[in-house]
Amino acid sequence: MKDKYDYQNVFTNYLPLAINHDSIEMALNVAREYGSNYPILAIVTGTKPDFYKQAPLVAEAIKRRIPSIVIDTGQHFDNTLGYGIQEFNIQESVACDLQVRGNLMEKASELLLKFAIFGKIFKEKIPGRTLLPVVHGDTLVAGITPLSWLFGLGQKVAQNEAGLRSMSPKYVRKLTLNEPNRDQIEEFVNSQFDSDYWFIARDEPFPEQVDTWICSAGAQFFFAPTVLNRDNLIREGYPEDLIYVVGNSVVDAIEMKRRSKPQSSIFDMYPELVSELTLTSSLKGASPVRKEWIRVDIHRRENLTPSRFSVIVKSLVELVKAGYKVILIKLTATQHALDRYGLTDLLDRLQREYPHSFVQTPLWKEYGHVIEFLDSGSCWLELTDSGSMQEELLYFPRVNSVTVRLNTDRPETIFEARGNVLAPPVSPKWIVEIVKRVDQQRIPSYNNKNKKTIYGEPGQVSPKVMDILKKHFDENYNFYPWLHNRLGLWKEPDSEFTYL
Repeated sequence: MKDKYDYQNVFTNYLPLAINHDSIEMALNVAREYGSNYPILAIVTGTKPDFYKQAPLVAEAIKRRIPSIVIDTGQHFDNTLGYGIQEFNIQESVACDLQVRGNLMEKASELLLKFAIFGKIFKEKIPGRTLLPVVHGDTLVAGITPLSWLFGLGQKVAQNEAGLRSMSPKYVRKLTLNEPNRDQIEEFVNSQFDSDYWFIARDEPFPEQVDTWICSAGAQFFFAPTVLNRDNLIREGYPEDLIYVVGNSVVDAIEMKRRSKPQSSIFDMYPELVSELTLTSSLKGASPVRKEWIRVDIHRRENLTPSRFSVIVKSLVELVKAGYKVILIKLTATQHALDRYGLTDLLDRLQREYPHSFVQTPLWKEYGHVIEFLDSGSCWLELTDSGSMQEELLYFPRVNSVTVRLNTDRPETIFEARGNVLAPPVSPKWIVEIVKRVDQQRIPSYNNKNKKTIYGEPGQVSPKVMDILKKHFDENYNFYPWLHNRLGLWKEPDSEFTYL
């Protein structure tokens, strides 16, 4: 019987990393203006959120003539997931494409190996220049890159969006599989807005929570979005003097896309999304609730498990039948879950029966299309399990946010900004009733019109990050992480680390 895995040729499917020497030379030319040992930034991208959250840093570094390159993992290589590099026009800065492929384990293993290989090539070909990677958030890239750099070169990295730690409201410990009554729903919803009523629950999202914890251990500089994120890091023992509260660079990305409109409108691609309610017999007598849409984005691994995913899909069916208009954005993982659990036909039938109230689309290729739709007035609510969307929605005054999860790594959007609320995927009633309460403004502490934009002023976050990094660069900061360096006792030369 042939073995499922050909262990003799297990590495033959790996693509070699691709190096763009022109991008490296451009960065070197800028670095030479500052001196022979001036460092170079390596801004790291890998997933779709990386592209638009890291792109403002790339743009600011170029604007300020801070020597920089982009290292892309290449794991999002198709024309939809990987389009961010073209959309934000950072192609010329990409100095290395690691061409990572495979499942979670395969990507992690390949990334660990290839990232260090590129670092060693850079160090060998360009001696005397320190390369400082800047990773983002809680993706696989953030988890593996610091390990690779630390074990391969003995050097730590900088983390953009540091200190994300998942929390749950204490009421989740009371949840049961029984249908909730009105009092239970009210207690759960109202308790979320008391910051003392939360506890650390780092089990989810997976693997993002694992990634962000690992990243912190391998980070030298921490760029935290909020004071809560900073406090998380201080509580865990990270040096306070290297933690900077700067906001979140996603607000700069939103500003960039508001200034630069997509070439084609999302409403040309999907004309049914124009917020006009057409009453037809196909509505089966449902009372129209709103002419605007609920945009649904569900893709977290834990929400794609059988029980949760079935609950979420059934809640969408109930919302449509109750008269709400729903658009479901189907990522590849979402479609796989629909097929795996036999739910594809259910939603296709729903779309046939309610053609003016239920629409399914693939993932939107351009981030600019998301911004256009949320700004348009055609969307009144985002029903999501995305971490980033919880941040972004604070900057869209007309769009409410309901997060379908048992916990969140952005709890500050609830008890500080008061522009988000959790809906647990335990039964459809939980989700449907919380959506209705938001619609009817029956949550006293939730105030979408006056929600706080707690992640900084658009256009000002990336300059803060670059100010800090340039200051350390100008001061000839030693990026190798021995304690005697940080305490100022003495500094070892870089050559001491060649044995690694």
